[in-house]
Amino acid sequence: MIKIKAIAIIVVASSLNLFAQFRSAEIGVDGLTCSACSRTVEMSIRKLNFVQDVKMNPERAEGRIIFKSNVKVSIEDVAKAVANAGYSLRHLNAVFSFNKLAVKDDYCFSFEGNQYQFVKTGVKMLGGEMTLKFLGKEFLSRKEYKKWELELKPVCDKSKGAVFYVTL
Repeated sequence: MIKIKAIAIIVVASSLNLFAQFRSAEIGVDGLTCSACSRTVEMSIRKLNFVQDVKMNPERAEGRIIFKSNVKVSIEDVAKAVANAGYSLRHLNAVFSFNKLAVKDDYCFSFEGNQYQFVKTGVKMLGGEMTLKFLGKEFLSRKEYKKWELELKPVCDKSKGAVFYVTL
């Protein structure tokens, strides 16, 4: 009987984690002036093993990235891919699928070896797909980063992985 309960707990815990993952991202890219520039960024992002599809909009200097299911996503690598193409991010917003997570300002949660610290969110219960706005220097324009800089005070345990600041 104890073995059956232990197996049931493991199965339930494993299935809950399947629902938690990054689904897609919206990016704004500074410096895109033509379709060739946009294509350069697109091709750089497509090289990432967790990317299923990329659609760039050169008129708006923005793009939408769809991530593969059940593959570890590195938001940091998305930012690096844009930088390696010779551009910088104006914004990066990623859709994450939550399974009932209560958050408040400075709340930290671990996912796939990284820490995510909520900034200026108030108290909320997150369930289903939610858009997280990434707030680090590599994810925002200089002007936008200056607005957030004083709010980015680390409280997460860095020994548990890299810390990323996010807001809703």
